Amino acid sequence: MTDAELRAALESRTCADLLPDRSQARAGDLPVHAQLVDALVLESGNGGPAVIALMQAADRLLVVPARQVDGVWRRDPDVAQQLSTGDFGRFSVLVSDRGIPGGPPRELEVDQSNDSVILGDSVIVKWQLEAAPSPAPARLRALMGLGITPDLRATVTWTDDNGIEHAVMTAADYLLGAQDGWTWAVDLVRAHAQGVKVDAFGPFSDIGEQIARMHLAFAESGVGQWGADDVAALLRECTSHADEAIRLIDGPEGERLRAREAPLRARLDALRHIDRTPVIDIHGDLHIGQMLKTTDGVGARYAVVDFDGNPVVSAAQRLSQQPAARDVAGMLASIDHVARVVNHRTEGLDSRPATIWIAHAQEAFLGAYQATLEQAGQRALLDDRLISPLMIDQECREYIYSARHLPHWRYVPDAVICGLFPEEI
Repeated sequence: MTDAELRAALESRTCADLLPDRSQARAGDLPVHAQLVDALVLESGNGGPAVIALMQAADRLLVVPARQVDGVWRRDPDVAQQLSTGDFGRFSVLVSDRGIPGGPPRELEVDQSNDSVILGDSVIVKWQLEAAPSPAPARLRALMGLGITPDLRATVTWTDDNGIEHAVMTAADYLLGAQDGWTWAVDLVRAHAQGVKVDAFGPFSDIGEQIARMHLAFAESGVGQWGADDVAALLRECTSHADEAIRLIDGPEGERLRAREAPLRARLDALRHIDRTPVIDIHGDLHIGQMLKTTDGVGARYAVVDFDGNPVVSAAQRLSQQPAARDVAGMLASIDHVARVVNHRTEGLDSRPATIWIAHAQEAFLGAYQATLEQAGQRALLDDRLISPLMIDQECREYIYSARHLPHWRYVPDAVICGLFPEEI
């Protein structure tokens, strides 16, 4: 098939044809047809000719893995099996030695942001619905083989006219039976609070070490520096979040938040005294839900996932180096959130054990993290001065998220802020 024939065939398909079935609602915001921007023709396989096409639909660049069946090009995420390592025009493909197995794809229904499928019950393939700048491919490659994240099987990226890399696809080991932290950590702390004999702190020490090793791996690609202007911009961002939270949150939660406004802002103002701080590549959206737990004959293992960065910030910010304290503060705040969820969702539970647990679990995480950096001679990667302001900023963002998307979630930042500042001012 010639390039012209491929273009005509793909452009004859509607945008609805190019999207997965569970994403058909998005088609209503798109034109009827899209234009072909670029295509990677894949090696022939048993299923017939296959391509990865990038289709421009208004301001969106759709990612379309497709196969020709009976003369018609149809969306088929299974074409990942036909990938091979190399640079192909603007496409760059990395496939590990383990490759991608065959087998019919099984959709992962919980992923609404991407077209994720399971192949061979052993690999999860995540096709971006829209090609976009993302830190995930490069950061997953930096962690490859370190046991920090599920083993990487493949990445596909595409570089635009400005030299910016766009994520197209990532594939990694599928951890069968894995639980994310909003399940395993909540269950663990609930059991601890109910008096069951469990190791309620060891897992957070393990995770602290793991996150430190992640940051050490990222630092190998370079450590930058933020100056006074950069830290001042961070303060403005945090102050803006505080302003918005105070404006948005009403009711008793809003009253409690405004009563604590002065000490809350004082924590943020600590940033005024920082004129420089190291920055590295980071996860960018680190919380307990990003920590998968699996159990085998040896014991529990943890894996960090979802390296696309914070979805509510700009692509430039997701791609840029940031203070390691951003990830550390996110996880420390998340540990606190686990206890608040346990107390809120467990009828008749004495709230004190889970509340007391927070500081000890945070200490286990932070102590292990700091010790791991120290052992590597890289303790300076973490600027401890940023942790408290960034934890406050995280709670302000939780307030904003609850106001905009999940009203009942406001109980979590409300409990945290009241815990940090128990006396109303």
